[in-house]
Amino acid sequence: MPHPAQIVSSLADPDRLALYARVVAAGAGGAAPEDLRAGGSAAVRHLRRLADAGLVREEGGRVVCVPGVFAAALEENAPAGRDPVDALFHQGRLTALPVRRELRRGVFARIAGRLFAPGVVYTEKQVNTAIRTCFDDPSSMRRYLVEEGYLTREADGSAYRVAAD
Repeated sequence: MPHPAQIVSSLADPDRLALYARVVAAGAGGAAPEDLRAGGSAAVRHLRRLADAGLVREEGGRVVCVPGVFAAALEENAPAGRDPVDALFHQGRLTALPVRRELRRGVFARIAGRLFAPGVVYTEKQVNTAIRTCFDDPSSMRRYLVEEGYLTREADGSAYRVAAD
């Protein structure tokens, strides 16, 4: 099955797109190969490229379009079981803190796991600097991470660590 990018690049050339449009316009009966190849060697190359991308095929002496190739390529290349936490981040930054507890905990786990290493002692300033890379309110996020048990804090706030599992 071709990748969606292969399909799109196959249709990006105006001459190939026009050739594909002729096949589509011919309907279910398809187009006569000799009519499509009338453009010479360039038309033959274009037709081959469309066939390689799975957009057309020869069937019963005719060239027909394969409309199911679009849905199949998208389905095959769709991310499997996308983590809902991923949708809350845009370019590595948290765009919204979810209300649902399980999603919030997923966000906290993601941030703690990406920004802080077990066994390392961090100052409050280091924690804030790390959190600013993905969230605009480091003091709130720092508090959430401690309250939810992802980080531990010394009583005086001088040192932070990843909480032991």
